[in-house]
Amino acid sequence: MSKLTRLLSTAGAVALLAPAAASADAPWSAPVAIPGTASGPGAVTPAGRAVALDPSSSVQAPGTPSELVRLDPGTGAALSATGVGLAAAFVTDYAQDAVAVAGTSLGPSGTIDEQSRVRAGTTSAAAGTPTLRTLSGTQNQNVSALDGNARGDVAFVTRGGSSRMVFLRRHGATTFSRILTIGVTSQARDITVAVGPDGDLLVAWEDRHEVMARHRGVHGTWGAAHRLGPGVQSHLQAAVDPTGRLLVAWASQRVGEGDAATSPDVRFVTAAPGHGFGGLRTPESARSGSGSNVAVAAPAVRLVVTARSRALLAWTSFDGTRFSVRVSALSAGHIGAAQVLSPAGQDAVLGDVATTPGTGSSDGPTVVLWRSGPHGSDVPAGTTSRVFASARAAGTASFGAPEAVSEAGSDVPFAPTALVVPGTARPLALLSHLQASGPGISESSVRAPITP
Repeated sequence: MSKLTRLLSTAGAVALLAPAAASADAPWSAPVAIPGTASGPGAVTPAGRAVALDPSSSVQAPGTPSELVRLDPGTGAALSATGVGLAAAFVTDYAQDAVAVAGTSLGPSGTIDEQSRVRAGTTSAAAGTPTLRTLSGTQNQNVSALDGNARGDVAFVTRGGSSRMVFLRRHGATTFSRILTIGVTSQARDITVAVGPDGDLLVAWEDRHEVMARHRGVHGTWGAAHRLGPGVQSHLQAAVDPTGRLLVAWASQRVGEGDAATSPDVRFVTAAPGHGFGGLRTPESARSGSGSNVAVAAPAVRLVVTARSRALLAWTSFDGTRFSVRVSALSAGHIGAAQVLSPAGQDAVLGDVATTPGTGSSDGPTVVLWRSGPHGSDVPAGTTSRVFASARAAGTASFGAPEAVSEAGSDVPFAPTALVVPGTARPLALLSHLQASGPGISESSVRAPITP
């Protein structure tokens, strides 16, 4: 049994505190190819079905169909694929055994063009084919985030031009409806959405160098817009935990033509159930240094709910010389001490975080993926981006030592996707690899920890 599998399945496993030790030998399986050329997001339903979305992208020939690929949750092997014909798409689980898909349609040119519109749909089971419907008024809009809950509510948000839009499919409904349009200025940037267990929504967006948020209660009433704190070119995250606590985190970094004066600020705001948002917390302040003049690779920050009143904040950190990956546990809105996951003396950037939330106050099994090699977003000559994983067993406080996921010398230029299968606590990693020679992506693949 691999160290990572053991960490995820054994509550009493020993874990190392920051800084992490040197990486272990690779315990993860050989890559299992995903049909297509560029892997996108993935999802695992509460029933344990796993899917990956292979969206059309700029590395593919125009008109290349995107696919929703059903995966074996144990090995990651592709079991079936169905075309969905979307670009810039997202997928999420909802209800017990279903997924929702939303993205931008391909126009007559085979790419996103003036004829493109946002399309969204759901399946009654993860193995099914989603019925996609075109949503009116979505010209020049692209999906930015998609989320769902166990009872069957699904919401997504779009961005484009002078507006941001929020769409909702309530449990029992058959279609998505636009429930909010936010007028924004030319300074507007990211937007995200989170769906609470009882069907309330939390929307956060950036405009005029401020991060804003609105909450829609379980009865469908929108609250006022709240200014949470400063933000510029922010990567946004939002979550609603089972108690009804609202959480928003973001990483902000002003970037021009790939250069930045400082590293990102990482900020966090929370609202206790039935209360307004509290004061702004800053887990990390921007720093100047030899590496601060580069943009940090996406996603830069991740926020996931890990238990009833607990969550995990992960981000790409900078100490003035090196980039690293850090995490902090959040308990009832309070931020715990940071743990460094990546080894000292190496550059690393955040990839993704996945969990299966635990019951009560006990955290569920959690895995963090990160890439070693990139200096912010730059990859020094002669260096490749390699994916590593750090895991935390259910009910434990600290993450274990890094384990290599991708092969040495195989370059992974984009952030990987992390999944954790409910019940088995088995993690999966979705990766896209660069060709050894020539342009474009050579393959997309799934890896899982090796088991006896």
